[in-house]
Amino acid sequence: MSNHAALGPAFDALDNCEAALRKLDAACCEPGRSPRMKALAHTLTEARAGLHRTDDDPAAADVALVHLEDAGAQVGRLQVGCCTPDRLPLYAGLLEGLATAQLTLNRVRGQGH
Repeated sequence: MSNHAALGPAFDALDNCEAALRKLDAACCEPGRSPRMKALAHTLTEARAGLHRTDDDPAAADVALVHLEDAGAQVGRLQVGCCTPDRLPLYAGLLEGLATAQLTLNRVRGQGH
């Protein structure tokens, strides 16, 4: 089985992260947060690209992990600055999705528990 096929849950998790981010961005009442949400969207895109490259480039997995970790930090900064607890489930979903992607990638690499 290719890495791409085995990484299906990671790709699904990133799909969910991107959907949650779109909802957060649409509901946000502070325009100054939009550039940070765009940066997070870019980081998620880079993580996805890294996952796609793992079949051809084993080092791409390390790059994808760096992007997933960076995305988690960005989510944390956005969450702490959020003005309403109503959006906390979206942030929690983002973090859960990032963790799922990371755990899936490590399992495929033989480094999971």
